[in-house]
Amino acid sequence: MPVTAVPAATVILLRDARSGPEVLLLARHSRSEFLPDAYVFPGGRVEDADHDLVDRIFGLSRAQASRRLATVPGEQALGYFVAGIRETYEESGILLARRRGSSELLDASSAAKLSRHRLDVQKGDASFRELVLAEDLMLAADLLSVHAHWITPEDSPRRFDTIFFATRTPPGQAAAHDGVELTDHAWLAPKQALAEFRAGRRQMIIPTWANLETLSGFATAEAALEASRRRPIVPILPAMVERDGRRRLVIREDAGYPTTEELVGGPAA
Repeated sequence: MPVTAVPAATVILLRDARSGPEVLLLARHSRSEFLPDAYVFPGGRVEDADHDLVDRIFGLSRAQASRRLATVPGEQALGYFVAGIRETYEESGILLARRRGSSELLDASSAAKLSRHRLDVQKGDASFRELVLAEDLMLAADLLSVHAHWITPEDSPRRFDTIFFATRTPPGQAAAHDGVELTDHAWLAPKQALAEFRAGRRQMIIPTWANLETLSGFATAEAALEASRRRPIVPILPAMVERDGRRRLVIREDAGYPTTEELVGGPAA
């Protein structure tokens, strides 16, 4: 029997640079039990407590969230948005939120002060909910576009049912890896990140590099996000197949990806 896939959320953060859009990638610790040394987007599992913060979401109703996330149970949709924002804060220090009553995202100074508390949140000495309530924050879920829905292959020992969101990084906010679970971070143009992956300089799994492919070739972050908003959202469950004596991880061709298969290891036994 396959292991049950755990609900999870990931956020692709984009920013504009002189040469075009860049995305944030974080390096997992070499001693991590899951994806050691891999470069990933910030993200993690949807926790029960995330559903307790849905009343702190700005500009997105339950019905709207359910329509945007039509591939997950409607009553769970808002929790994915909360989880994406929480995990982005915990792993990168970037907080997609506004003060209650304000239309402006948190500025660099406010976000920097709040980011000092994220290690306490990670260690369990404080909760994200406590931070949100104490600072009277509203979570900017309205800015998250639903980019993709990936499910870990059925033969994997750890499986996740992951929604990929995409958004622009709030002006002035600076990313910083936590130094605990994550040991490095880099802002890279998608094409550069892909080139470094293919050259063996950065480890990535298929959902990471495949989504980087969909963000390549745009002149601005807004252009990339506009394309993200138009993407077909279908659940993607990679399958292992053998062809021409080689094993390949294959995804469905109607999912909107330039590359739909990846060679795995050496020749099939």
